[in-house]
Amino acid sequence: MVNAMMIPGSPRALCRLLVAAALSAAAAAHAGGWQQNLAIGGFDKVHIYTPDSHSPIGDGKALLIVLHGCVQPIDTYLTANLEDAAEEFGMVVAVPEAMNKAGYGCWSYWQGTKSRSAGDYKNLIGLANSMSGDSARGIDPDQVYIAGLSSGASFANTTACLAPDVFAGMGISAGPSIGTSASGAIGPCETADVASRCSAYAGGHASHFATQIASIAHGGADNTVNRCYNEQNASGMAGVYRVELQPGTTTLTEGGYTAEESLWEDGRVSMLRLNGVDHSWSGGENASGSYISGAGINYARYLGQFFRDHNRRVDRSPTPGSVGVDNAIEGGQVPPR
Repeated sequence: MVNAMMIPGSPRALCRLLVAAALSAAAAAHAGGWQQNLAIGGFDKVHIYTPDSHSPIGDGKALLIVLHGCVQPIDTYLTANLEDAAEEFGMVVAVPEAMNKAGYGCWSYWQGTKSRSAGDYKNLIGLANSMSGDSARGIDPDQVYIAGLSSGASFANTTACLAPDVFAGMGISAGPSIGTSASGAIGPCETADVASRCSAYAGGHASHFATQIASIAHGGADNTVNRCYNEQNASGMAGVYRVELQPGTTTLTEGGYTAEESLWEDGRVSMLRLNGVDHSWSGGENASGSYISGAGINYARYLGQFFRDHNRRVDRSPTPGSVGVDNAIEGGQVPPR
C-alpha cells in the first residue's frame, strides 16, 4: 500500500504516483493467461488467452479466433506459442472446438448452408460479437480477426466472407479454397472462383471488403493439402479487394526459420510459403502438438504484425493528448499508416 504521508511533492505529483501504483497493482492482478473449456458464443468449449498488454493501434486489445484442423484437438494450441503473439501485439486469442463437425472432426466447410445464421458460421460470428461486445474484455471491435488450419482455414475464410463487417482480417493456413469439395482437400487441386464465391457470400455486407485484409499461408513441405490453393486463395481474395500483386518477394527470418512473402497493393493481401513446414500450424521454435510445427516461423506472431501494420479500420490519425496511459508508461509508439 502507498502511504501518502511518505510521498514528498505537490498534490499533482502525489496523484500521479498513486495512479501509477494502482496501474501496477492492476497489471499484477490481471497477468496474461489461459482460460480453458469456456462455453461462449454458441460453443461448448473455447480456450481463451488474454494478454496483459494492449494493441499498439486502435482502442484496447485485438481479438484473433483460431480454428483447428481435422483430427486436431484444440488443446494442442496450448503449446503452439500463441501466447507470444498475444502478448507482443495485445491480442486476445480464442480457440473454439467446432460444434457441427464433419468426418474426422473437420469444420464442415463443404457441407450445409453458407449463411450468417447457419451452424458454426453463426456461432463464430456470435463468439466474435460476444467477446468484442463485452466491455470487461477490452476488445476493440475494429480489430477482430479470424484464422485457421486446413478445414479450419477454409471455414475461417468462408466466415470472413460472410461477415466482412465483423472480421477486419483473416489468416488462412493450408486451406482448400472456399466452396470446394471434401475430396479436393487431399486430391488434385480444384479450380475455384474464390473472388466470385466470397463476394456472393457477403451479399449486402460486401461494402466492408473495402477495409478487410487477408493473409494466405501454406507449408512448403505440405504433402496433404495441395499447395496450389495458396496462390488460388491469395489471388482470389485480391480479386475481392481489387488490388494488384506487387513485384518481388521478401524472405522473412525468425530464428533459424524462413518464409517467402508476396504482397498485394497497400498490404491488403499477403501470401506466405512457410519453408520447412508440413501440413501443420506453424508455431515457431519449440512449438509442439498434433499438427503443430516447430519447424517454421511463428505464424500467429506474423499475423499480429500483419494486422497491426495493415488494419484499415482503426483511426491512426494522431490527436492532441491521444497517447494513452499504457503507451506513456511503456513507451509504445503507434506505427504510421
